[in-house]
Amino acid sequence: MATFSCQTEEQGKVYVIRSTGYLDELGGASVQQHVLDALPKGFRHFVLNFAQSPVINSQGIAQLIEVTETVVEEKNGGLAFVGLNELTNGVFKMVGLLKMGQAFSTEEAAVQSFRV
Repeated sequence: MATFSCQTEEQGKVYVIRSTGYLDELGGASVQQHVLDALPKGFRHFVLNFAQSPVINSQGIAQLIEVTETVVEEKNGGLAFVGLNELTNGVFKMVGLLKMGQAFSTEEAAVQSFRV
C-alpha cells in the first residue's frame, strides 16, 4: 500500500484534507496536525476525504476521534467525511464518528454543506 500522505486545500472557509495510503496511528496524527495547523487560521469546517485511504486501522480511528473532539466539541466546528467504503463507513458509525460529522458521497457535496 502507498506511503501515507495528505494534501490540503482551502475552499473558502472550508479546509479540505485528502489522505492517500494506509491510515494508521502516524497517518491519523498527520491528519490531526493538519487540522491543528488550520485552526489558528480561522478554519472551523473540515472535509476529510479518505477516498485514497481504503484502510484505516484502530489507531488511525483513535486519532480521528481526537480530531472530532477538537473540531466539534472544543471549537464548535463541523466535519464532513468523504470516500468511506462499506467497511470504514460501518466502523465510523460504530465508534460514533458519524454522530460528530456527516458522510457525503462527493467532496463537492461535503464542501457545499458548509456553505448553506
